Amino acid sequence: MKIRIVLMVFVSLFFGERVVAQISYGGTPLFPDDASFRNATLLKSSGSGSFISMPAFDLDSVLQADAVKQEAMRGGFRFAYKFHTHIERGKDGNEWTLADGTRVWQVGIHSQGAYSINLLFTEYHVPEGAQLFLYNADHSYIIGSFDHRNNSLAGVLPVRPVAGESIIVEYSEPAGAAFAGRLVIGEVNHDYRGILRVEPYPDPSDGTQDCMPDVLCHEGVDEGAIRSTLLMIINGNTRCSGVLLNNTTNDGTPYVLTAIHCLNGKITDGVKQNLEYYIEKAQTIVVFFNYNRPVCGSLMKATEELSLAGAYPRAIIEEKDIALLEMHEKPPPYYNACYAGWNVDASTLLNAKPYTNLHHPEGAVKKYGFYDDNLSWMTFTDPAVFDANSHLRVEAWTIGSTWKGSSGSPLFDARYRVVGGLTGGWSQCGSPHPSGKTFDSFFALERGWTTNNPANQLKTYLDPWNTGLLSIDGMNPNHKTPLLRTGNAGYNNGDELITTKYTSPNSGFLFGNSNQNIVEFAEEFNPNPEDTIKLYGVYLLIPPLSVSATKGVEIRVYEGDSQPERLIATQNLKPQFLNYSSSTGFELIDKNMNTAATENFVLFDEPVKINSKFFIAYRIDNAPGSSFVVYNSKLQLGKLNTSWINQNETWVRSTEYKTQPVVTSLAIQVLSNNARFNSPEREERTKIQYIRVKTDPYYEPGLLFLPETNLEAGEVFVYTVSGQLQQRISLAKGQDVVALHSFRDGFIGVVRVVRGKNVYMGKFIY
Repeated sequence: MKIRIVLMVFVSLFFGERVVAQISYGGTPLFPDDASFRNATLLKSSGSGSFISMPAFDLDSVLQADAVKQEAMRGGFRFAYKFHTHIERGKDGNEWTLADGTRVWQVGIHSQGAYSINLLFTEYHVPEGAQLFLYNADHSYIIGSFDHRNNSLAGVLPVRPVAGESIIVEYSEPAGAAFAGRLVIGEVNHDYRGILRVEPYPDPSDGTQDCMPDVLCHEGVDEGAIRSTLLMIINGNTRCSGVLLNNTTNDGTPYVLTAIHCLNGKITDGVKQNLEYYIEKAQTIVVFFNYNRPVCGSLMKATEELSLAGAYPRAIIEEKDIALLEMHEKPPPYYNACYAGWNVDASTLLNAKPYTNLHHPEGAVKKYGFYDDNLSWMTFTDPAVFDANSHLRVEAWTIGSTWKGSSGSPLFDARYRVVGGLTGGWSQCGSPHPSGKTFDSFFALERGWTTNNPANQLKTYLDPWNTGLLSIDGMNPNHKTPLLRTGNAGYNNGDELITTKYTSPNSGFLFGNSNQNIVEFAEEFNPNPEDTIKLYGVYLLIPPLSVSATKGVEIRVYEGDSQPERLIATQNLKPQFLNYSSSTGFELIDKNMNTAATENFVLFDEPVKINSKFFIAYRIDNAPGSSFVVYNSKLQLGKLNTSWINQNETWVRSTEYKTQPVVTSLAIQVLSNNARFNSPEREERTKIQYIRVKTDPYYEPGLLFLPETNLEAGEVFVYTVSGQLQQRISLAKGQDVVALHSFRDGFIGVVRVVRGKNVYMGKFIY
């Protein structure tokens, strides 16, 4: 016991200086390609012959071992096979000196069949001016740079996965550097499940997640609880769940609760670890906030930008399966994170029903479970490594289930206070477990609240002022200045994401690259004129592209009374992961844009203040080989167009774009202060209830009868319900009947009639 107390004091001293892990600082690799490098460098060969190759391993045996370990304990969802290596600068790879004296070290690593590879530098110490990059063979996926600001007392550097079965390390060090950088790659992790390729994990066809509702696709779950629950990647090869916890000071200390076996998979065999082990493991942790399915029914890749890396171990209570960590950094305000409350009152926590579980099974988007009965104490015996009666039993879920990767996920009581975290269990979708068991087991916070070691108990950190409180509510750090995410289309309320393409003979996307060479598009927003908008950033929903990385796209903010007029802010769009650093901001890591539809967040360098109608625009690069488009929307009947097209430096509503008019909204949402937004200004002065189509066989084709009011000259536009223009007809003054093309029987169309300043809209069936 004394040894453990001494070690805990050591931790406090050890982390007196803040350790920053995995924060990157931008820049561009050298990609040297002169003759001397082509002859020697590893960068120009995509074959494994020029790379250090990892040995083959028996994947079937690995998967079988995973299944055994994950049978009852549900954390440890491994997705990578770990190779222990010693790849060292100065001994492995190749090193050269450039004309200006810069030293460059390069080494390639190949692991046959890997979906992605991630590395752990077990020794990392570099001088000021040095830069480290990691990328794949075709340079489409780049991580870095890392530099002297990533040095730490721990001397380690975990990095995110790079897509593909080969990874290239490039380190450059300027002439006259204070010392020679020390780099050793101690771990190579071979992704055998495709974490980059399939995130967010699609609902599998085997039914293992069919009974688990997506949390944002179900009303009634507390928003604060959703925003406090986290997806975790540990040690580059394990996915678990966790929760951000409040403490009695409400000071926003970023405490994260998860299961100890997520960090120590060997605990299933009864293997205990010393504190140094957990110090090292905590350095490898990456947590993702708001990793939720953005559009119900889709397989869109969730927001990855909102992540933090690296943690300190605080309370490590192996015999209860409890791990309390403290992240290196607080989540910045625009993450919109919440800190969950907790309940350790043994007299109330068993009957504080109903209970809710939020979790990330197999690293998927956030799911929920619901239990409407009382809890009971139990001893977790599979394996029998935990204290007796240290766990809470959920007998059988009313809604939902848990699965591999759900371990560490919070169990909330009726007031959405955390009472425990998942250790394991036997619940599953479909038929019951072959054993007949249906229950799940959660470690109880109450059992770790106090121990015989004050330096290693939850109370020390969650009640630092010793208030004696046994339960507290959650905390929203933005409660005084709430943030609001606003868009014109409701993708989970009847509107549908689409990508409108030009009809022949034109080609390409109406709101992206096309043969029309239109490069700028905008979405209109109408705030309440009494409110001042503070715009922090924008979300864009983007379909899979034909290129892996997006370049040359600029986000623009315009003000204007009737159209985009005054350019007030710009920000480059770089679809990337963002990691927060208190010293320099956020890391920039390129996303892979051609594997799945993606939700992307663009943060403005400074909040943009707006006092009037504004427009969010994006300007694209239309050079050969470029590919970019933002989803637009198939709107419900009666909803108005909010999209604009810049044609030859003249802005027009997309409904008035003569080449192919369409009624739609762009999939752009703004993140702002809690200001009020109005519905788009209605352009029609008179609303009609219906438009009739004459279907009498004497009339060929069908006739469209128009309202008899306001018979000025004008035009008629006929659309499909998805917004595709089908017919455009000129109207003479006084004309109230027009002939339609011959549509198929049962065709449902939308008609828009423009007569002077009046616009009429209606629906018809042919």
